[in-house]
This record gives sequence, C-alpha cells and structure tokens, in this order.
Amino acid sequence: MRTTARAIVLLIAVVVGATGPAATVATTPGDHEVEASLTQLDRIVVDAMADTGVPGVAVAVVFGDEPVVTRGYGVRNSDTGEPVDAETVFQIASLSKAVTSTIIASVVGDGTIDWDDPVVDANPEFRLSDEWVSERVSYADLLAMRSGLPGETGNVLESIGYDRSQILERLRFVDLAPFRDTYSYSNFGFTAAGESAAKAVGMSWEDLAQERFFGPAGMASTSARHADHVARDNRADLHVLVDGDWRPRFERMPDAQSPAGGDSSNVVDLARWVGLVLGRGSLDGEQIVDPDALARVTTPTITRRPPRAPGGPTAFYGLGWNIDTDPAGYIRWNHSGAFSVGAATSAVLVPELGIGIVVLTNGQPIGLPEAIADAYLELLETGSVTQDWVSLWQERMAGIYGTPLELPEAAADGAPLRPLGDYAGTYANEYVGDIGLVAADVGLALVMGPARLTFPLASLDAETFTYVHDPELPEFLSTAVFTFGSELVADSVEVSTFADVGFEAFERT
Repeated sequence: MRTTARAIVLLIAVVVGATGPAATVATTPGDHEVEASLTQLDRIVVDAMADTGVPGVAVAVVFGDEPVVTRGYGVRNSDTGEPVDAETVFQIASLSKAVTSTIIASVVGDGTIDWDDPVVDANPEFRLSDEWVSERVSYADLLAMRSGLPGETGNVLESIGYDRSQILERLRFVDLAPFRDTYSYSNFGFTAAGESAAKAVGMSWEDLAQERFFGPAGMASTSARHADHVARDNRADLHVLVDGDWRPRFERMPDAQSPAGGDSSNVVDLARWVGLVLGRGSLDGEQIVDPDALARVTTPTITRRPPRAPGGPTAFYGLGWNIDTDPAGYIRWNHSGAFSVGAATSAVLVPELGIGIVVLTNGQPIGLPEAIADAYLELLETGSVTQDWVSLWQERMAGIYGTPLELPEAAADGAPLRPLGDYAGTYANEYVGDIGLVAADVGLALVMGPARLTFPLASLDAETFTYVHDPELPEFLSTAVFTFGSELVADSVEVSTFADVGFEAFERT
C-alpha cells in the first residue's frame, strides 16, 4: 500500500530529525561563529541545488530572535526564469502545522480555550467513531497526532473535491487506534483542532490566523487562504520532475486542510515567526503570544519513534513540532512540509543556541530543504560539514511514496473483457459516498467526489482494472476489483485508493 501522494507529509514527519553518523564535538557558537558560518551558506545552498536541479530555494537564518539572512536562489518558474528573492511566497505545506500551533497558542494564552479542553466544548458537531473518545479528545490530542485517527483519514477525500466541513463530518466513520497511545500523523485530525479553536473564538480559521497572529506579527505576505497565494505576483510555482527536468505542471489548492497544510509565506515573514518562537512569544519588544501557552507546543507529548539503538535518542512529537536530539547533543524543534505536486519546506530551531533556519523550495520532496538545514547546522555546531547531506536525505526520502503495486500488464487497449453494462452503475459506502462507473471513450471510467473527477480504467482481466489516481505519480497505480454475484452485473467493487482507512469496499446502490 502506498502513501497518498497529494498529502505527502506523513513519512517526512517520521524521518525528519534522523541523524547521520556522529558529528564532531560541538561548541556553543557566538556571534563570530554565526557570522563565519553565513559566509558558507551560499555555497551549501548552491551546491545542493546543483546536485538536485531543484529550480528555486529561499533561506532564512535567525540568531538571537533576529533574522541575519533572508535570501532567494534560482527561479520561481523554470519556464519563465523569474528569479526567487527573499520576498517570494511559497506554499509551505505541512510546515503550516508548526505555525498553526503558534496561532492556537495565542487563543490558549488569552484564556479562551485550554490545551486540554475537549474540542467538543467549542465544536459540538465534532464526532469520532468512539463516542467516549469524542467527548474527551482535546486540542493537545489532535495537535500531537494521538487521537487514534489513521494518518490517511480524509486525504483522498480532499483529492476528489470534498471540502473541509464534509471531510471533518466523515471522521466519525473511521475506526480509531488506541487513544493517546498511538502516534499517527493525521492532516485532518490536526485540521479539526484548528477549526475548533476558530469556533471557540467565533471566526473562520483563516480570519483567526490573520487577526490573531499574521497581522500582529507583521507577517504581511502570509496567509491561510489559497486565493491570497494565487493573487501574489511574486510567488513560486510548483515543480515536478518530467523526464529528468523540473517543470511547473500542477497546482495544489489545500484550503480543505488549511490548518494542517494550507499556509503560504516567504522567508522574511517566517524569520519573524521563528524569532517569536525563539523569543518565547515576544517579537520587537511586544508579547504577541503568551510564553507559557507557547512553551507547550515544543514539549514532548508522544513518542514519534523509539531509539534506533540502545541508549540512542527518542524522537518525540509536541503540538505541531517534531522534537529531536541532533548528533551534537542539542535539542531540535523541527517540521517539514511537502506536496508531491511540487513543494518541499523545512524549519529547524536549536533553542539552546538561539538559532533557527527556514528553507523553502518549489520542487517535489527529495529531501533538499532538510539537507540544507542539516548541513548548515552541522557547520555552525562543529565548524565543518562532514556528511553528504543531500545524498543522505535522498536515501531517506527514496521510499516516501511507498512501493508501486506489482501488477501484470493491462490489455493492449485496456478495454473491459465483459460488456460495459456489467460494470456500469452507482456504488457507495458511508465514508466516500457515491462513486460512478460509466462508459468512457476508452471503455470504462471511475467518477468520484463532488468534483466529479473522471479516472479512465484499464483492464487486467474481467474483474480487475487499474487507474492513475495521482497524475504526478503515474507509476503508482490504484486498482478497482469487481465482484459478480448471481446476477450478470457487478454487485460491488473494491477501490484500493481508500484501503488505508478501511473503506475500499463499495456496494452497488
């Protein structure tokens, strides 16, 4: 089973913070060491871009809660050649989660909610499949990925056009893992926390983000609305690899999961956010977020990964932050984000050193932002770069999409082996709703979701068909397998795209 391509952040969250071989013993850097490290930052970025070909990168470095670097490299669109600068706005994908936890901390800080309040208090319509859990799951539970929701919940629904309210309403159909005892990276569990916090304040999530945080923090180019990103003149387009070249081919509209992955921003604004986090909620001498409320987001809340070796460090998740120990022994707060259609981002903070780095890119996730951040921080902490961080991160990210299904070749024309009427009709389950099997130009097609997206099917045999659900990953095929009862027509179909949440079976209606 593969990871859903359109929300490809789950595996990144697992591997971020992974370390290479032990580094040289670190010394605490001061102003001189930071200044010296910055002279080599350009080389780190330019070399990494040359190694990967990713067209555009922007970097910010913050030291002592003040930005010391905000720079752009490369181009924001490989077709037009328009340059990236420090003001270029990128979609930051799941780096939004760490920003969102800061926003919700501002609501906790003013006493409107508490981290441990059940979200149902502010959002009575919220329900999970276990009523006992529904009444108790808190903001902290959802933001720490310990609600029990499977990680893929809602992701495919988003990809076929369901909006936020429709997806959150369907969370109640999905079986849960043990509550507060299971780490499972869930975009829409996280989104439910943001939506509930907004209801507690009486605003939309997008307005809450703007009025409670982006505005007060002076983040003028940051938004939780995709329409605002599209309206920016200086924005980076998404790129994927096409026959070895990075090309702008797809768009990604993430409003359905805005609290989890819908922000757009630039390194100038994100440097202000990093400075605020390092400054315990203070920015430019003003307390924007309550320090005690903010401290909770970087407190280990659940084990993300046990030690890889006896005596090794444990990887934790806080509230929208990975919490790890680096090779030099420093605690790192970090998070990455990615869309398979062409975005990869990362922020890494080392609070003991008062240092933070943000890396934004406009290419498919191949580990580039993580490699740049790790190389720079190794240089800062130890005085040299001893690892080939680009190669290490490319190895870690090699399996991010899972493994393609091993399937026989489809028939030459892909046509059904039975009359179309044997398959055609409407099928349904409670989680997805109706799907249609219809006659198409090439034979048979699957029609799904409010967007009525059409997926042509190719026949393997009389019961089994394949289709491409994610056009940016055509080698990762999904299957549709029909079951025929005593009647000549199919009475059910299993669609593998929904298997990760247990709703692959559809009955003819």
